[in-house]
Amino acid sequence: MDFKQFLQIHQYQLAGVPESLWERLYHKLSQDLVDAGEAFELHFGDPDDEYTLHVKKEEGIKEHGDIFLVDHAWTTKPETCRAQLLDNPQLVERLVSMMSISVPEGDAEEEEEEDNTPKDGEVFNKNPDLEVDDDMVELVSKQGNVTKERAKVALQHEGGDILAALMSLTLHPDQDVEALQKLEDTIGLQVKRDKAAKSEEQRKITTVDTIMREMWKYAQTYEYAFVDPSGQTKRESAWYIMDEVGSSLRHSETPNCICSPFIYVGRGTVSYSIIYPIKDLAKGDKLTRDFVPADLKEPIERKAYLQAFHDEHDAAELIAAYETSKQQELNVKHVDSPFNTSIASKNGDYNVRLYTTTEWVASNCNLPNVELVDSEDQADILWFSQDFKDFDKLAKGQKINQFDNESCVTYKHNYAALVKSAYGSVPWAQPTYNMTTELANLVGHYYYNEHHDKRNIWIVKPWNMARGLQITIQQDLAPMIRLRDTGPKIAQEYIQTPMLYEGRKFDLRYIVLLRSAHKDPADPSQGYDFQIMVYKMFWIRLANQTFSLEDFDNYEKHYTVMNYGNYNLTQLLYTKFIENFEKEHTDKKKWTDIQADINEAIKAIFAAAVTKPQPEGLGGVDMKQPYEPFSIYGIDVMLKDEDGDHCQPVVVEVNFSPDCTRACKYDPDFLNNILTVVDPRAGNLDKALQAFNVL
Repeated sequence: MDFKQFLQIHQYQLAGVPESLWERLYHKLSQDLVDAGEAFELHFGDPDDEYTLHVKKEEGIKEHGDIFLVDHAWTTKPETCRAQLLDNPQLVERLVSMMSISVPEGDAEEEEEEDNTPKDGEVFNKNPDLEVDDDMVELVSKQGNVTKERAKVALQHEGGDILAALMSLTLHPDQDVEALQKLEDTIGLQVKRDKAAKSEEQRKITTVDTIMREMWKYAQTYEYAFVDPSGQTKRESAWYIMDEVGSSLRHSETPNCICSPFIYVGRGTVSYSIIYPIKDLAKGDKLTRDFVPADLKEPIERKAYLQAFHDEHDAAELIAAYETSKQQELNVKHVDSPFNTSIASKNGDYNVRLYTTTEWVASNCNLPNVELVDSEDQADILWFSQDFKDFDKLAKGQKINQFDNESCVTYKHNYAALVKSAYGSVPWAQPTYNMTTELANLVGHYYYNEHHDKRNIWIVKPWNMARGLQITIQQDLAPMIRLRDTGPKIAQEYIQTPMLYEGRKFDLRYIVLLRSAHKDPADPSQGYDFQIMVYKMFWIRLANQTFSLEDFDNYEKHYTVMNYGNYNLTQLLYTKFIENFEKEHTDKKKWTDIQADINEAIKAIFAAAVTKPQPEGLGGVDMKQPYEPFSIYGIDVMLKDEDGDHCQPVVVEVNFSPDCTRACKYDPDFLNNILTVVDPRAGNLDKALQAFNVL
């Protein structure tokens, strides 16, 4: 690769690098010249017990005077890093040194135990209540060639002494001393080995746990693209820790160098980091960089982010910021409901023409009055599975399955902002923070929980992904803060007391139809009437394992979406669920009351959406357009188990254009009912409305 090709391939990465350094960078990359050791040296204990990087050159280094490559010691993902560490002791040893981690010592030799040999006249088992280790029982059972139950009794009688238990089971009183000594040596050696192995395994696990806590002070991230087996281009984030040179850079509010990842496409694809000075550096100067992302400008937001790098936290100002935001939410005036429950029936012999790009719609449409057409221009109803942008091209009277700006509810950060704006804090929505704009309030809430002895468990989600992609559960603050670096995300307080079904966590998927029509077709300036209705049939998504507040990496315990992976999927009809739920939770409300609460929460969301102007809501100038929008949404609801008979619904999220293949299998009239309500010419409106709760 020549220099011209290098510039063309890497132009976007080079945009942030001074042009005077491009050619020097090219030569170092093409030769894999990692020469930072010639310019810098590591110091330890300046002033803390950690490594720092200092200029070694006598003449120093001028601003933009040179650029250096830094290797990456470890590249990983949060979901695989533990397994990688457990399988790679050399990497663990290197990271322990880089991070200045104190490794726990092995267990000291235990003191000699007292003699528990039974005395004359004592019964065989003098300690029947003594707890003995299963591994010890297994060992005595095999060595003594007896059942595990007999081995356990012998161990209990001998006070847990393995050798004494084996002697009581296998040695005759007149056996020679040599046989006794051989048995004692064999068993003693095996016991020592077992103890050493257990001690080493525990030390290994403890060390890995420490690395996983400390790694967020050192880890950096970049995004890369790849082509999946279906041929689609996807993007993922990789986490990496630089080598000893890069990892010794320290934070400063007035940094003297830049350090950033650089993916070199030359000899294959190789990831480095690059360092170059942005100030003149003299010999002995310590190199510093700014750890905080460039988009965080406000001092309080910068302080919040830097909590990921400190062992001692500065919580007071952040808690105060959180408490101020909560007080503001309490003062929010609630919006009024703008809905109309009447739907005008339209009679007459007319084929409703439907154009759709949505597979489940095309394959389940079997109304005699509905005709599938191939042209958008011919259609009365347009139904797209992808985002639609050309609203200005729609003809008067055409109906389309999207509202302009409906991302105000379907993007998770927008949904949370809409609820806060319209209602403040409400019991049917979990505390949620946009990690791009509300990091200080999130960190303050975390510290507030700590100060009030409330356990911190948070679920971190991308703004706009479905199917459980890139969702993690976090208890520690540092990884939660740093996950902000992998793209826009929200952090939502985890529901720690969910209602359970046969001991398992679940959520409920509802299909909600938002429908609008002109109040007066002769005068579109009056805007729209809105109807909101919830399909009575819902479906249940069950975790596969018994719920508990532990083992948060276990997908089948803490997540409920099982139909997009290699998991068992529980099929449960909603009527059977209701019947069993009421039997299991006789101390709670009847389902009719719970359903009424769910309906009210859903109604409140869309009342806010249609009342608030764009971009916060759906209202505004587009309300006067000639077309008639409608949309169906997948609403995910969890039930929170609260004191007494209260079962609090929580609307977790609102999903755009849900795949309703499963709903059509449960109810063959599912799509027909929706189409008829959208356009009553399609079928029997009275019959279709029976499938909905009209709010």
